Amino acid sequence: MWILRTFVIIVLIVLVVGFSIYNSEEKLSVNLYGQEYIDVPMIFVAFWALVTGMLISFVLGVSYYFRMHSELRSLRKENKKLMEEVTALRNLPLEEAEEKEDLGI
Repeated sequence: MWILRTFVIIVLIVLVVGFSIYNSEEKLSVNLYGQEYIDVPMIFVAFWALVTGMLISFVLGVSYYFRMHSELRSLRKENKKLMEEVTALRNLPLEEAEEKEDLGI
């Protein structure tokens, strides 16, 4: 799995560097929330779009991690409670269990 991940990272780096080299002279106009920027290098816009996407992905990933961690903690707590109940039932004397069975409990 680590080989595939490393290969994907290498391909992405090559693509970003290639994109940067071939578009280093391109200029464009950017309208960002009503503010107009003229003759901005395309690589600058691409870089900040990448950084923004990475930050958004990071925030979403961290929130997902904490949500899963919280759910795991509650499931472990419930599991511990159920294991204590099973242990208590295993330690119950047989006569007492038979009496409860006769009473329909």
